[in-house]
Amino acid sequence: MTTKPQNILILGGGCGGVMTALRLAHKTRQLNLTITLINALDHFVERCRLHEQATGLAPTSRPLIQMLRGTRVRFLQGWVTTLDPTQQCVHVQTADGEQQLAYDYLVNALGSSVNRQTVAGVQEYAYTLDPYGDLTTAALQAKLVAYGQDPLRVVVVGGGATGIEAATQIKGSYPHSTVALVTQGKVGAFKGPTVQRHFVEALTQQQITIHEAARVIRVEPDGVVLGSGKLAADIVLWAGGFIASPLARAAGVQVNAQNQMLVDPFLRSISHPNLYAVGDAASPMEEPGAPVRMSLFTAMVSGAQAAENLAALLHGQAQQPWSFAWYGQGIALGPHDAVGLAAYPSDQPWPFIVRGKWAVRIRGLFVWYLVAALAFERRWPGSFYWNGRQRYAQQKRRQLQQTQTASRL
Repeated sequence: MTTKPQNILILGGGCGGVMTALRLAHKTRQLNLTITLINALDHFVERCRLHEQATGLAPTSRPLIQMLRGTRVRFLQGWVTTLDPTQQCVHVQTADGEQQLAYDYLVNALGSSVNRQTVAGVQEYAYTLDPYGDLTTAALQAKLVAYGQDPLRVVVVGGGATGIEAATQIKGSYPHSTVALVTQGKVGAFKGPTVQRHFVEALTQQQITIHEAARVIRVEPDGVVLGSGKLAADIVLWAGGFIASPLARAAGVQVNAQNQMLVDPFLRSISHPNLYAVGDAASPMEEPGAPVRMSLFTAMVSGAQAAENLAALLHGQAQQPWSFAWYGQGIALGPHDAVGLAAYPSDQPWPFIVRGKWAVRIRGLFVWYLVAALAFERRWPGSFYWNGRQRYAQQKRRQLQQTQTASRL
């Protein structure tokens, strides 16, 4: 068991970072350590509701200092500008100036943001559903309000869940607008042809124009230039993929093309074992019992597992591999429609799919739960539970049996 004082830094105050902080604080309450959570904003952001906030939904106020109250976690508001694994410290720009914080262990929970670097003009002219920065959610809301009931042309780029949710939400909130959805591939193809048909049906019913197999060459102040010509727009919303913070890459930590830290089954960096990563900031080298994609759910379960592993390490106990199973997914199709589907355990949709008001309610319930689970974890430590914690071990046993069988042949 560790006896000397330990400093643990958690970068990022989203679902993964807050869950890590809450569970770690409880499991190490008798140890001599300091836990500090650092976040650029002083409040928690529900990323899965940003498309709603862009069209006028007032966000629920959740100050991070209140979400952490009663725990041993210290909150620091500021921007992490530098990570130095050699000196084991980070530099943080706060309202009072730059601070340098040393660490013994660090958890990267900085999440992801929309990738603006792939196409010319996106940085200058396109809006994104990010919580802070120029041309993000608040600016998009102001732009939509400014148009009011005037004719409005909107082009949404991206045929994944974010693009679909944004396009349908804007059309549903501003029915007089003309909305087009542009994608390089097939719109909504990420869940297979059965679910895709529901997406296409909803977009068609809402009179949203679909441009598939369309390559965006550049974004201009008054629209997007495609390989087939220009598509005029008053607002361009970019939802063409996500990328993690460049902080780890700049520090020499091993990352993938999306800047996600490459981690082992215990969520430790493969190049710097005292660095952990959770949620969108992590890319597992081995599948943890189920396919991994960027989501609030994987942020929650990986955050809880990282906390348990750090606590085990500090107590001199064995760490456990991250393993989980999916439950399902809900994707909004505007204010009054959604797609709800079960996907247990491997993120493959079941044949039964829910649409309409019941899907809206189911999605709303899951979104509520993912945030409420953080409040439950603070009040009843260890209450957050997930299925599939043995799936990784079961996969390893099957692989070993297959290898042994092959060697005997």
